Amino acid sequence: MSHNPTKLLKQRLQRVHVAAGITFSLFMYVAVFFGIFAIFLPYIQTWEKPSRHFEAADIKNINYSAMIDPVISDPEFPRNNIIIQLPGYRGDPALKIRHMFTEAVVFNPNSMEKIEDEKDISELAWFLNSMHYGRPLKTFGYLLFGFVAVGVMFLIIGGLIQVYLIKYKNKGKNQQSKFSKWHRKIFTWIFAPFIIVTLTGALMNIGFIGSAPMAYISSKGETFQIGRLIRPVLNPEKEKIEKKNDTVEMLPINELIKKAQEINPNVNFHKIKLINWKDSSAQVEIEGYNPKMPFLNGIYNDPTVILSGVDGSLIQNIKVLDSHWSKLFVDSMYFLHLLFGVDVFTRILMATLMAICAVAIGFGVMLWLEKRAKRFENKIPFYHWFGKLSLAVMIGVIPATGFIFLLQWILPFDMQDRLIWQKGLFFVFWLATFTWSFYRINSYQATKEFFFIGALFFMLTPILHFYNSGFNPIELYALKMNTILNVDLGLFLFGLLLMLLAYKLPNNRNEAKSFFKAKV
Repeated sequence: MSHNPTKLLKQRLQRVHVAAGITFSLFMYVAVFFGIFAIFLPYIQTWEKPSRHFEAADIKNINYSAMIDPVISDPEFPRNNIIIQLPGYRGDPALKIRHMFTEAVVFNPNSMEKIEDEKDISELAWFLNSMHYGRPLKTFGYLLFGFVAVGVMFLIIGGLIQVYLIKYKNKGKNQQSKFSKWHRKIFTWIFAPFIIVTLTGALMNIGFIGSAPMAYISSKGETFQIGRLIRPVLNPEKEKIEKKNDTVEMLPINELIKKAQEINPNVNFHKIKLINWKDSSAQVEIEGYNPKMPFLNGIYNDPTVILSGVDGSLIQNIKVLDSHWSKLFVDSMYFLHLLFGVDVFTRILMATLMAICAVAIGFGVMLWLEKRAKRFENKIPFYHWFGKLSLAVMIGVIPATGFIFLLQWILPFDMQDRLIWQKGLFFVFWLATFTWSFYRINSYQATKEFFFIGALFFMLTPILHFYNSGFNPIELYALKMNTILNVDLGLFLFGLLLMLLAYKLPNNRNEAKSFFKAKV
């Protein structure tokens, strides 16, 4: 009798975990799946725009004056607080000159010619990113995905407690045992980064929306917006620099960049702010990211070198650790989720971890379905509505995503309502996989079909891109358009992986028993 309370606790833990897991699993899978593409958002943004198909430029060898002077000589363009986004910033090879009150002016830094930004006709990367956090559903989507993230955190914690209390043997050879084993092991191994990403996602989705009452109380009724309270702490206003109202010659910006790199060689500079440009009081703030101190900079905390625009003399060198502790804390919290400033290898590592987590979610769903399928063993084919729904959501989304990538280079860029057509066809195709999932009695066959179609779409996309962009892989490599070439390569390799899965996975339930017994 002394063991009954413990046994009852274990049973309740398992039942709560199963009920909550099935409730949140599909939403969390969608968030993780599109989050993997969001990790590569800077690169996809460059790849999807024909205007960005040019050779990468060295920021120290650019004639900035040839582009900046014509812009700021426009009497309608402000002369103060001009922002220059340097080539390479978040994967974008273009140079952007902007101000908070004007539209950005975009240049090819090699030819110094203005280019048209496809902002309003091409937003594939942003759409995939928005699907990651529920943006298409507006406020309801933010709250839904935010509460799902909260639920998943409790699932992870509860699952770890289960693993601690219940001594699983991990010796079973059937499908159910294998699904259970790998679902537990994966989340036990990589729960730390996953729970950090999930926590920060919940904060971004429901933290700011749900903070209105606290903001109102904290501000004594002045505002409901939490941003108005935290902005002065994270980004305090600097003292205004008074103009001398004269006109003097400025030091070339590439010279200023070289001086900044000499002062702080550990920083990769990507943004410049011109204050009182062409005035003797001019200052140049050169911001960047220090890759030697990840988790502490790149989001709100930007190491900055401030120089005189006249002679390049040092005014202030703001290092990573010079910032307020609140900035360091916020950056450390959001670093793994946003990945601002990191290199491609860090992004690949995080994408791999998140892909493994997506597989673990899939194992959890298959475990639940396998328990129900065993009731019909050798009687009738197992057909469950949640299994079909899961098939459409978790596997059907793959060919639908491949289709939207393919449409990026099929639909003409001058097509009217291009974005509506592209997004609409994506949802129509995804809905078609839902219909096909319920039509196919054999879910194993439908899974292989979805993988095969997805493989075709992802492998055809680079080929169509080469044809329609006018650049073949050799030219992309020769012109140092590595970001674009790497996206093409990544899509093709992903297609090959899907093709391999379509070929290797079992065709029916009987084959699946042998497959998972021998290979998983």
